[in-house]
Amino acid sequence: MRPRKIIAMVMTFLMMLSLLPSLVFASAAPEGELGGKLKIKGIAAVGSELSADYTKATPEGLTDDDVSFSWSRKVGDQLTEVGTEKTYKLTDDDLGNKIELKITGKSEMGVTGELKANTVEIVATPEEAPEETTEMPESEQEVIQAEEPAEEAPTEDLTEDPSADESTQQVEDTSDAEQKEEVIDIGAEPTDSSEDVMQPSEEPAADSAASQDNSTDDSVIDIGTEDYLEIPEADQSETPEEAATSEEPVYAAEAVTENGDTVLDFGTAEAGFTQAESETSMMKTITIKNTGTGTLNFQEISPEHFMVQDLTSLAAGESVDAWVMPREGTAAGTYSDTITYTTEEGAEVSFTANLTVTDSKSDAGNTDPQNPSEEDPATPENPSTPENPSSEDPVVPENPGTDPEEPVQNNPIIGFGDDSANIVDFTDTAIMQNAGTDGITKTVVLKNNGTGTVNLEVSTESGKVQAALDRTDLPADGSTTAVLTVQPVDTSTVGTITENIIIADSSSKTTLLTIPVTYTVQEKPAPSLTTDVTEVNFDSKEAGYTEAPASKTVSISNNGNVKLTGITVAVSGNGEFTVSAPSQTELEASADQNVTFTVAPAVGLTAGTYNQTVSIKTDQLDSYNIPVSFTVTEAATKLTAVGKVSDISVANGVEKCADGLQLPSTVKITTNKGDMNASVNWDVKGCAYNQKSTDAQKFSVNGTVVLPDGVTNPDNLSLVVSVNVSVKRGPIVSDAAANTITGISSDGDYTTETKITFTAVGAGSDIENPIKGDVRYLPLNWEVLETRSWDGAPYSATFRMGKTGDYTLTVTYNQQKFDGSNWVNTGTQDTKKVNFTVKASPNQTLTPAADKSDANQKKAVKTGDNTPILPFVIILIVAVVLIAGILVYRNKKK
Repeated sequence: MRPRKIIAMVMTFLMMLSLLPSLVFASAAPEGELGGKLKIKGIAAVGSELSADYTKATPEGLTDDDVSFSWSRKVGDQLTEVGTEKTYKLTDDDLGNKIELKITGKSEMGVTGELKANTVEIVATPEEAPEETTEMPESEQEVIQAEEPAEEAPTEDLTEDPSADESTQQVEDTSDAEQKEEVIDIGAEPTDSSEDVMQPSEEPAADSAASQDNSTDDSVIDIGTEDYLEIPEADQSETPEEAATSEEPVYAAEAVTENGDTVLDFGTAEAGFTQAESETSMMKTITIKNTGTGTLNFQEISPEHFMVQDLTSLAAGESVDAWVMPREGTAAGTYSDTITYTTEEGAEVSFTANLTVTDSKSDAGNTDPQNPSEEDPATPENPSTPENPSSEDPVVPENPGTDPEEPVQNNPIIGFGDDSANIVDFTDTAIMQNAGTDGITKTVVLKNNGTGTVNLEVSTESGKVQAALDRTDLPADGSTTAVLTVQPVDTSTVGTITENIIIADSSSKTTLLTIPVTYTVQEKPAPSLTTDVTEVNFDSKEAGYTEAPASKTVSISNNGNVKLTGITVAVSGNGEFTVSAPSQTELEASADQNVTFTVAPAVGLTAGTYNQTVSIKTDQLDSYNIPVSFTVTEAATKLTAVGKVSDISVANGVEKCADGLQLPSTVKITTNKGDMNASVNWDVKGCAYNQKSTDAQKFSVNGTVVLPDGVTNPDNLSLVVSVNVSVKRGPIVSDAAANTITGISSDGDYTTETKITFTAVGAGSDIENPIKGDVRYLPLNWEVLETRSWDGAPYSATFRMGKTGDYTLTVTYNQQKFDGSNWVNTGTQDTKKVNFTVKASPNQTLTPAADKSDANQKKAVKTGDNTPILPFVIILIVAVVLIAGILVYRNKKK
């Protein structure tokens, strides 16, 4: 039994190998119209070799046999073909120009259409080649392109995406290119599918071939019989799966705290915390990780309530710990801020920072008698009240005055009103030296927080301020207040002035409250400036000068006592002089600093003397003027420039002469005394215009300027002028005689097993950029026993005749004329016919046989896969022989 098991395992392995061709050769040859993107690889430098890269073009599986190549040198709008291979080596003639690559599908291989791509401008050496070699179309210049994959880095991408200029290239739906070949069986007899089953007596190899042929004939339609399949619709064809994957980098990041979440909690801080305190006890970190595939470049951020560490760049997979701390000076309140890092690539990563800031414990403005400050000696911790008697003060009865023998105790305690400040600060008010202070006042509200009524008097320590009360009696009734008005009076000294206002009991002269006063006296502004020169004079120039005298520098000094701001410099006149902007717009009152600017005469002034004024202005000064002068002497008439001639466009066929090409007889020249017209001698004979050609032409015509009498050319300026001329092409009227049918001929050898594929080609159907009046022919329908129409290109079909006989293939063409916007049918039609004969197949059976032409070939039908099939056929034959041998052996043994 063991040898049998080994033999069985070997046979199983061989049978599995024999089935591989059904998988290996399953890929179909590419068919359809070219699409996708064409690239050019290489370096845009003379001597380098360029190559076509159509890996991203469709249909998939393209090879060099499916397309043709055309390399053209692009000079302006003119193209000159320089190569037809897949590669092209750049020459010296390409320097400074661009190269256009065009690939065209070969219709005989089932591929149609074309793709184009342009290089950047060719340079002399590889070192001069730009780092970015791809010249983008204008429609894509604002789009940020994805980086090339790492494996393509050594090769420069020289492709200019032509999609923007050829948006109309793909006329037909791309699904048409993916449909299976439509094969029509005409006149075939219906067959019994049961006869397709291989019988044991039949030869295995022949049956296998027949089976493979039948498996590829699902789209064969028998016309003229009752049993044929419907032609599959265009949208029923199977679309290939996308095999390519995106190579664009992904930009993403995440933020994680030490606790594994995205929230930083700084707890509670007291208002007025310092930066040092924040650094030592309140700094936390957040981990930023690049979770994408591309490098992130972070932008600077500055949150309102927190300070964060700025990040620069972070490679894919890397992470960094960034510090975060509360910002000094944050006001009291509760904050929950979302902090977001943003990258130049558009990625964002956010986290939350929480902080609570409370009021300071030692609040100098807390004068509430019910919540006194520890530092305010004027208000006792527990003031004496009828409800809260003090141990140090006499107890006030609950109903004072009811007992005539118990007098009310008078214990005044002067404090500040609920919303009143406890100091008087004028530092935010401008007070000038030796100037009056009328209207400059501040008020303080006083309140008696003690018991009884007190009569107040006001005094100052040195008389630098004056103060007055709106009332002097102040009862301790909890609601009555006195308003103290304070006004500075001493402005004789510059600087910060301090004074104390004393509030006392007018009876006992006891000081009840001292109020500090602060104000600042500023020096009276006296803005002033001066310059290092009082006038500016320039050396004279002869009329027609091309270089102005050297500019002169003027220095401004601040000799006043205030800072000068908004410094500007201007010069009068109509452009005879120019001045630069000042070196800075602010100048402190210091002899060590200055502001500079330059002044110079303009170029091209005519003869004469020019006197103007340079004005210096500031926010504090109206104007400071400096005279400036320059003289231009008379000069002879000199040529300074020769004007250009605008491009000219003429109709096709005009006479080859100056008048016919509409060349101007004069051209404008510029002299030191103004513009003039000068005549031109045009070299019409030397131009490239071909009067007999109906094609569009572009060429240039050179001419020589003849200077008028009295005009000299001391600088030897070129007198040669050139004009670009464009000649429009004439209408193309295609001849119906050029309509053709290819792929079938009258002397062809056709049998009932032959698949006949033909293509109808209309005259003028290849016209690009049509103009009004162009005429073309497009195939409309074809007929062999039955009439079938085309919806659009490609205008081809495949059919097979089921019966012998003489047949005629007729193709009808519509004549179309371009009206300037669209192709319009004219109503004129043309027909082309091909007569052919179908003979009986010598091997004809009841079932459709394999394609005769394919069967006679010595190599496999092209499928898009180059793997040799012969070894697998040999393995299959060996496997069959071994199986037969085992069966014979077993029968003999029995």
